[in-house]
Amino acid sequence: MNERELVEGIARKEEEAARALVEQYGGLLRAVIRRHAPGLDEEDLLADALLAIWQNIHRFDKRGSFRNWAAAVARYRAIDAVRKAARSTPAGDRLEALGGATLDEYLTLELEDLFRGLSPADRDLLLARYYYGETAEGLAARHNITVGALHTRLARARQRLARQLQERRETP
Repeated sequence: MNERELVEGIARKEEEAARALVEQYGGLLRAVIRRHAPGLDEEDLLADALLAIWQNIHRFDKRGSFRNWAAAVARYRAIDAVRKAARSTPAGDRLEALGGATLDEYLTLELEDLFRGLSPADRDLLLARYYYGETAEGLAARHNITVGALHTRLARARQRLARQLQERRETP
C-alpha cells in the first residue's frame, strides 16, 4: 500500500490500513519512541502513537510526508510521556524514570531537534551569541556582516525556533 492509499485508508478507518500502518511504520515509530523515551513502556507508547495517528489523520497535510508526520506524532507522544513520568515520580526517582538519561541529556536532545530546523549558519550564530556570550560586534565582524544584519538574522532564527515550539504544542 503506497503512502497516499494508506492515508486515505486511515481516513476511512479501514482495517487493512491499520494493519499496513503497523507493518510499514511500526519499526520507525518504535525507533523514535526508543530514542525519546528510553526506559518507558515502548508498547504503550507505540499504541498511543498509532491511536493518535489514527484519530488525527485529518490534521495531516497531504502536501507533506506522511512518514515524517507519523514520526513527529510518535516523538511528541514520547516526549509527553517523559514529561509526565518526570512530574509523577518523586524527585529522586526521576532519572531512573528517564531510563538512566539525565535531565540535561534529555533537554540536549530536545534542543538538538529544535536546532535541526535552522540552517547551520543560523545555528552557529545563535550558539555563539546566546550560549557562548560572544558580543554582537565581534560576531558581526567575524562573519563580515553589519551589527544590524546580525540582529536581523538572530531575530529570524529565534522566530523560527518559536514557530517550531508552537508546532510541537499543536501536534497531537
